[in-house]
Amino acid sequence: MIRQEKLQNLWIQGGPRARCFFAQDPRRAPTLSKVPLVRWHWRYAYVTSTHSLLPRHLNRVYDEDGGEAPIGILLHTKFLPQILVKSAEEKTRRQHFENSSLYDGYYDALVDDPVLWCPASTRLEDWRQLEDLGLMSRGGWD
Repeated sequence: MIRQEKLQNLWIQGGPRARCFFAQDPRRAPTLSKVPLVRWHWRYAYVTSTHSLLPRHLNRVYDEDGGEAPIGILLHTKFLPQILVKSAEEKTRRQHFENSSLYDGYYDALVDDPVLWCPASTRLEDWRQLEDLGLMSRGGWD
């Protein structure tokens, strides 16, 4: 996890995509971090898809001083059964926002229907489990 000074956002990589498809070069792994729900204003703009926003203060959605953890988590649905068809389609579209040709091997590997499980894998039970793991908090709204 890296805090990028220019846009004040977190850049997080890892997870099953980094383990399974980018083990040889983890720096090429897709970005995991996204900007959460934003009360939109016409002057706002996304930068690099939904990974960061302008004005940049909107990207400061993380705890810097040991306070509350995020109060929500975006569950990514990249690996539902439709991924095989979608990966072939995305490779053809070549719409990845940066260096789309670098993702050809990634899309090919997805079409091969890889096993994403590893010994550290954990089945998601519910939001309370995410709180217990320290990945999110209730936000002090009780």
